[in-house]
Amino acid sequence: MAHLVVKHANGSSDQFPIARLRTTIGRSARADLCIADAFASRLHAEVRQEGDNFWLIDLGSANGTRLNGTPVNGTLPLQSGSEIQIGETRIVFESDIRPPISFSSTLISDGTQSLDPSQTISFMGRRNPTTEILDSSMSASMGSRNNLLGLISKVGIALLSSSGLDDTLNQVATLVFEAVPAERVVIMLRDEKSDEEMVIKVARHRGSDTKIGEVRVSRAILSEVMENGKSVLTSDAQQDPRFASQTIILQGIRSVLAVPMCVDERHVFGIIYADSPTTQSTFTSDHLNILTTLASVASIRVENASLIDERINRERMERELELATEIQQRFQPDGPPTIAGYDFQGISFSCYEIGGDYYDFIPRHNGRMLVALGDVSGKGTSASLLMSSLHAAIHAQVAAKTPLAELVTAVNVYLTNNTPTNRFITLFVAELEPTTGELTFINAGHNSPLIGRADGSIELVESGGLPLGLMDFAEYDVGHAKLNPGDVLFIYSDGVSEANNLNEDEFGMDRLKQVISTNVSRSASGIRDRVESALSDFTGTAAPNDDITLVIVKRL
Repeated sequence: MAHLVVKHANGSSDQFPIARLRTTIGRSARADLCIADAFASRLHAEVRQEGDNFWLIDLGSANGTRLNGTPVNGTLPLQSGSEIQIGETRIVFESDIRPPISFSSTLISDGTQSLDPSQTISFMGRRNPTTEILDSSMSASMGSRNNLLGLISKVGIALLSSSGLDDTLNQVATLVFEAVPAERVVIMLRDEKSDEEMVIKVARHRGSDTKIGEVRVSRAILSEVMENGKSVLTSDAQQDPRFASQTIILQGIRSVLAVPMCVDERHVFGIIYADSPTTQSTFTSDHLNILTTLASVASIRVENASLIDERINRERMERELELATEIQQRFQPDGPPTIAGYDFQGISFSCYEIGGDYYDFIPRHNGRMLVALGDVSGKGTSASLLMSSLHAAIHAQVAAKTPLAELVTAVNVYLTNNTPTNRFITLFVAELEPTTGELTFINAGHNSPLIGRADGSIELVESGGLPLGLMDFAEYDVGHAKLNPGDVLFIYSDGVSEANNLNEDEFGMDRLKQVISTNVSRSASGIRDRVESALSDFTGTAAPNDDITLVIVKRL
């Protein structure tokens, strides 16, 4: 994981975690990282993640971006400590990869405050703790090895018969009583709603299946296990300054064993606690070994038994959503193409975590540039899946060198035969001949793009057909237009023209035409920022009601 530390001109700083494949930075509220800097463009720069590597890209900003004092042209790699300069704002990139938690079991003997290294057992890599324990110096005798192996076998067999979480935890408690001379066993798990409180799942006395009515456990022991991931063994809790408390003293507890339950090293989800009164024999390091082994093996079964829990399901859905978002972002172009005499820009803002808008720049075999923008009906995950199909179908036809008219027809047939009847996709796709500025295009039910002429006049690019995915026999007319020097082709999704403010008024075509006409002399990124700014000023604090996607082609 990595994060950005934003150092403002007034001396204050903020930390922003990088949680997306693409993290946009700029003055716009739609940017992932919004900075209040008058010298920053609305959409200024982007941090992009590729595996474990991070890259910085300038998004055509007016005042440029610097990395460690060097102007950013193209894509530059980020290293931990790299400083990004945007206007008067400094942003430091830092990696935040934490090493795995070291699970050590602290052997605390009679009243000793400091740790004795000779009495400290280290258990690293809890994914296979049994091997670690068997190889440790504490298991030197063959008898101890056989006891541990026998326990592992017994635990595995006993827990295989467990059906649900409660049954599994009670089986674990029974095994604890068999393995160590405890008079009381308590098993607690984190509360799934708050993730801070502990919930007692099992609390039993030896020889009884009845749950103990009132349970008191030392907070110091809970903190050591749950927060620090350490196991605890104390042979005389009455005299141990670390854990001697009113709870321990009043209950007459002498020996205590407590071990964490976890499958993932970074998340301790429970504790197995066992104690014995003053009159009973004390626990030893062998008991600690046995209980740690039991907890390690049982944790896997307990975690599996908890999969039906709401938190696990929610986290699974969140992980899948994050993966879907990452996949969708990978479908977007790495950056605008570079063609002499032209300036390209494209940007997309999803209404939800993932969206259904698609845009692309694809070089053709004949030297032309294919420019496309599609809008899938609906929103969210289902729209994203259809967008992925559209992306794959278009790229397959381009790879096959299919002419434009046949390309759209083939994509329509594919989508009609493979999408639900209530779903469709609008698409505008054009081929640009760079030498002449000629545009050959097809509009499949999409909003009519605009051409802003160098003199400020606006033209609609009108020619159309049915949206894709409705009828496999649909036919599409091929239209023609031309970009002269200074002209701009502006393609957009209906999330732009139909954006609403708090009064539910629409942004509308008139406002869009006015923004383009007024700013036609600007660069492609400048026009993009002016349109985005006008949208933000109009909508204010109103929530977006659709995905917003822009594609701009300007002939210089």
